[in-house]
Amino acid sequence: MRNLFISLTIYALLVCAIDASGEVTVKTIDYQGWKDCYELSNGDVRLVVVPQIGGRIMEYSIGGENVLWQNESELGKLTGADVGKKWRNYGGYKAWNAPQSRWRKPNEDYFYDSKPASIEVLPDQGLRITTSPIEHLGFRFIRDVHLSPSTSRVRIVEKMRNITDKPIEWSVWDVTQVRVPCWIAFPINNKSRHPDGWNVLCPIGHKMTQITRIGDLGVMGYKNVTENWCTDAMGGWMAYLKGQLAYTKHWSTRMIDVTYPDGGCDAAFFTADQGIAGGYAEMEVMGPIVKLKPGEETELIEDWFLTRVNQSANDVTDVVSRLKLLQKRGLLPQSISF
Repeated sequence: MRNLFISLTIYALLVCAIDASGEVTVKTIDYQGWKDCYELSNGDVRLVVVPQIGGRIMEYSIGGENVLWQNESELGKLTGADVGKKWRNYGGYKAWNAPQSRWRKPNEDYFYDSKPASIEVLPDQGLRITTSPIEHLGFRFIRDVHLSPSTSRVRIVEKMRNITDKPIEWSVWDVTQVRVPCWIAFPINNKSRHPDGWNVLCPIGHKMTQITRIGDLGVMGYKNVTENWCTDAMGGWMAYLKGQLAYTKHWSTRMIDVTYPDGGCDAAFFTADQGIAGGYAEMEVMGPIVKLKPGEETELIEDWFLTRVNQSANDVTDVVSRLKLLQKRGLLPQSISF
């Protein structure tokens, strides 16, 4: 079986996150109305997985503050006979298949993302989450999740496996929903094929109203509007600020002999106005589109970090100042020039 590995850039992270207990514990808990959920904790950072709704990660918190958005109207609910007919927008982290332009209609591919998953506790105190097969698409996800015993780092290895007897061709797509109002920063390709440095997905033909560009840096300040865009920077990072909470995501990209979805983009962003379940934002990562023979896998690897900053950001200048602090802590690449 061939595995297509995406190797991660190594950051100087030993001094950056928290002083945790030095031990990861795993236990089953009742959570937000769901039973038999799995909690990973190192004393200060907590991560909760809910098997019944597709193995979503519904909490990633430091000091009790969860960065992930949860849809209060869906808490404790399960998908029943409406699987494949309706999307249940629970929140949290999940994986989809890209590009979305190839999803079948009218029953969209994401209607199936809440089927139950199985959970295995690994010998090193990680979790292996195996989703139900999505037969008509020909794959299932196998998600390994590990929490560091001594920092806030979470490593997610998201694998897509071809479970059919025919080739399939997809990208692994991470969809992480976060709380608003917030700031989200991301790199911009100064040689982008897209005139503004990003590809507008919604509203089509409109200018983005929430983004400020500073050289090769984009900063989104949530303004209660619905917008969707993606970027081809291949920078391998994005950052989130809400109050004194800071969240960064890191991954690596392949540059040769590969095609990325949505006009060559490896990162995407979405903001929902408050009329949509109270409002939220999405920080998304996409791997290359890969053709898989029967039994083959492709994977997307990410590292997540949480930390706190001294003060909240009130404007873009404040955001840049907080990003410099994160860079100093090793939570953003040293190659970034602010």
